[in-house]
Amino acid sequence: MLFVCDIGNSSIKTGVYDDDKLLFRSVFSSVDHRTADDMAVLIKGAFSMHGVDPALVDGAVIASVVRPLTSTAAAAIELLMHVKPLIVGPGVKTGLNIKTDIPSQLGADIAAGAVGAQIMRPQPQVIISMGTATTLTSINDQGELCGVLIVPGIGISLAALAENAAELPLSGLNPPTILLGRNTADSMNSGIIFGNASMLDGLLDRISSEWKQDTLDVIATGAYAEMVLPYMISEHRIKYEVNLTLIGLKRIYQLNNKKKS
Repeated sequence: MLFVCDIGNSSIKTGVYDDDKLLFRSVFSSVDHRTADDMAVLIKGAFSMHGVDPALVDGAVIASVVRPLTSTAAAAIELLMHVKPLIVGPGVKTGLNIKTDIPSQLGADIAAGAVGAQIMRPQPQVIISMGTATTLTSINDQGELCGVLIVPGIGISLAALAENAAELPLSGLNPPTILLGRNTADSMNSGIIFGNASMLDGLLDRISSEWKQDTLDVIATGAYAEMVLPYMISEHRIKYEVNLTLIGLKRIYQLNNKKKS
């Protein structure tokens, strides 16, 4: 079995594959002061909750954008599963043809998502990831990862509004029912959700225009994607996949190990 771990700025997503079957998926908050023991206890709890024995894991892979947590997660995995995890980064095979100016700067999460997208959809395509940051990653018709757009994510935007505008409270998001809100909470909901949906519609249209293609194949993932996608109005072919990064991590592990897990 294979343990996969995607460490983001806000959350840590983990899963266990038995061949091609995802046995379970668990999500933890990203707390950078956790010790390896703390993380091992959390992961062990997820295994126990889903009735899976961590001793059966014979491979592990990590994609991380939080450097302090990378070594912590690796140590926790070794402590609990007694395997040394593969850490996605420079020198690790991904199968991607990266054509950015500095390929080593490409985030491990973006790389894993792109690998997962190539498994799921034909090219050309765009991968939208809506987490702490919102990213749009493009793969052209030659299969080249040719560029990335990065903008502040929904959580960052909402926190910035509350922090810098004294009269605007920090509150949870809810799906908006009207475009123009009639109270502060509804106005913030509408602005954030419709604003992000319109931004993504516009960016996809710009990419399709640059590629001289009427419609794009798009895969969306990330914590906020399910909330925003229903409010997009573009005609591009958009599919949501919650486990996109985990799918990509499994493939990256396979590319770097003779034994397929």
